[in-house]
Parts: sequence; C-alpha cells; structure tokens
Amino acid sequence: MSSKKLSTRQLKKKKIIENRKFNKTMLVSFSLVFLLVILILLLIYWCDVRYTYRKYDLYSKTVPNELVCISHNNLQYHKSYKVLYKNNSYYICGHDCHQHLINHFREVAFAPDAFSGDTICKANAFVGLKEKGEPKLVYFKNKQNLKKYYETKSRQ
Repeated sequence: MSSKKLSTRQLKKKKIIENRKFNKTMLVSFSLVFLLVILILLLIYWCDVRYTYRKYDLYSKTVPNELVCISHNNLQYHKSYKVLYKNNSYYICGHDCHQHLINHFREVAFAPDAFSGDTICKANAFVGLKEKGEPKLVYFKNKQNLKKYYETKSRQ
C-alpha cells in the first residue's frame, strides 16, 4: 500500500477550505443564536416595548380611552376597564381606582382643558399625552383644542 502524501501547497489549500467552512458555520451559528436571544428578549419584554412605543407614537394624537386610567391620569400598559357611573363611561385600571372614582367623584371625574382652561368631564374629553415619552395625560374639550395645544407646544 502506498500512502498518499500531500504537498505543502495542497495542505495549505485544504486548510484554507476547511477554515472557510468553519468560519461560515460559526457565522451562521452565532447569527442564529443572536437572533434567538433578541426574539426571546422581545417576547419577555413585549409589554414594556409596546408601552414605550406608545409613549412616543401617541404624542400629538388622541389617546384611545381604553389605554387611559382617569384616576391616575396616566397611560396604561394594558387596556383599562370601562365603568358606567352617573350615566358616563369612565376608564380605570382596577378596583382601587373604581373606589377612588366613587369616593372622590368631583376631583377625579373632572379636569381642566389643557388649552382653554375650561372644566370638562373626563368621560367626554379627548385625551392626549402631556410630554413626549412621558405617561402623563391631559384632557381637551374638542379636537381643535387638542391640535392647538400641540401646535403651541411645537413652537416653544
């Protein structure tokens, strides 16, 4: 039996080919692991990601009522509960806020219009974010006041 010996040039070519295969395999493997880690983190922190996105995206727009807690005047992580009280629909985040609405109705159910200063019922109000990236809310009598409010804030 004769053993086949490879020349140094052939050995170098073979090693280069093996290294390329190894590098491709490692690149694909680490890319898949990286994407998997990102996907897992997004799934774990989906509520936080969506909440942060809303704090920026809903600025200068009307905030949907089901994302509002009128008791705390905050944007919520999850949808709020609709409660009928004194022939109006109020959105609250939980039982404690419902009790707070019932016990302190005059303070909780009414707020000043952020543009005109008129006192309005939060059940009939248009809701907006006070600052971009912050969860605090402001209330408006109509859409025109909401638009004017954000126009004056953008000029400042």
